[in-house]
Amino acid sequence: MRRLFLIFLLLTGFVFAQTVGDAVRLSMPGFGSGARAIGMGNAFVAMSDDGLGMAYNPAGIALMRRFELGGGFKYGVNSNNTTFLGNQFNSESSRADLDNFTLVFPIPTLRGSLVVGTSYTSHLDFTGKFDFKGFNGGNSSMIQDLNSYSDIPYELYLTDDKYVTKINGKLDQSGSRTQTGSAGVWNFSGAYEAYKNFFLGATIAVGGGSYQNNFTIQENDVNGTYSGSELAPGYPFTTTFKKFDYKTVLDWDIRYYEIKIGMLYQVQNIARVGMTVELPKSYTIKEKYQVEASSTWGTGRVVELDPANYRSDVEYEIKTPFKFTGGVAFNVRGLIISAQGTFVDYTNSSFKDISGLGNVFTSDLNREISNTLRSVLNYNLGAEYTFPFIDMRLRAGYFIQKSPYKDDPAEYDRKFMTFGLGYLIDGELSFDVAYMFGWWKDFGDNYGFNQSRTFQDIKYNSAVFGVSFRF
Repeated sequence: MRRLFLIFLLLTGFVFAQTVGDAVRLSMPGFGSGARAIGMGNAFVAMSDDGLGMAYNPAGIALMRRFELGGGFKYGVNSNNTTFLGNQFNSESSRADLDNFTLVFPIPTLRGSLVVGTSYTSHLDFTGKFDFKGFNGGNSSMIQDLNSYSDIPYELYLTDDKYVTKINGKLDQSGSRTQTGSAGVWNFSGAYEAYKNFFLGATIAVGGGSYQNNFTIQENDVNGTYSGSELAPGYPFTTTFKKFDYKTVLDWDIRYYEIKIGMLYQVQNIARVGMTVELPKSYTIKEKYQVEASSTWGTGRVVELDPANYRSDVEYEIKTPFKFTGGVAFNVRGLIISAQGTFVDYTNSSFKDISGLGNVFTSDLNREISNTLRSVLNYNLGAEYTFPFIDMRLRAGYFIQKSPYKDDPAEYDRKFMTFGLGYLIDGELSFDVAYMFGWWKDFGDNYGFNQSRTFQDIKYNSAVFGVSFRF
């Protein structure tokens, strides 16, 4: 939900809906997985000594000495307070989903350790919604914007035969954007002790998911500004313009793979150092896109587009950048303090055409990525305290995911606070719960640049529940 929410190029018989925001959507880190890791602010690269290590740092599972079976569920709520032309609107969307499933197999060895495992982890949550409504007293409109690069206003009798429209803003604008979908990944990991207290590991992962984006905007001539003005000369009914309705529906089928390499070094029982390199993910997107629009007139007449002329079915690839993560963890009398940083250069994201987009269009997108995005350093902090004798663990964390856009102020960075609690029974059965609260700001243009802009104050609340059994 960023910048121009859905920039597209309309040609006769073709619709293209790809933007820099699509690359950002897939390149940004998710909210994390696993109640213990989330409770510690996802500062887990120097920990990873349970089944979730396959997603954070595969080297960490080499510390495990027993079989582990685990799983978890999550529930998240996205709240969006949107300001549009001085009016505020609150919207909420929620999603309940499987958070993780883990299975770890230590293999007996004469020296050191050798551990393999498989897991499913949630990766990305696309859920979001906002509504807007207000009178735009400026000299711009969606009709005018579309008229600059498409035949839509002409086909709806909103222009003359030379594609000139008398519409010049002064319309009431309302609409909404609803986003749904998620992506998850199956991890296949192995780790071993390469040298005393020095562990290496790797994860090969295959993921998939879906994403849907439904955008609507309506423009109404509430003041009768264009009443009596024949918008399409020769068609008398066009003297009674009432409203313009516009809708886009975007649907993605997502498939991807990833490789993560990790190392971990343990300094006796007091400290650990961990590092990972996540190779670029390669997302294959099968996209369906549909535009619908209509004009309504005071005579009761409604003119609609032929939907067959404004739909597309394309396939392309989005490649995300390398991610480099390093962190440390200290254990002092039952108190673990963990910290890590992740470097991401978003300018290395890229599009590649498979079918339907063309090399020129993807080259323009890649140039725009280079011009508008930047590199960032995200960081995570976390703590876990184990109460003596009762095997109860209290957790807290904080982390920041910085905005990938150049020159964005700090309020556009995603900030999160987390809390967690765990209880271990007989050293075998573990119950964990975590709560996450996130907040950040965003904005976006319905069309043009700062002509119909929504300002968003976003809050995210999530609860994660997990259980694991070691035997």
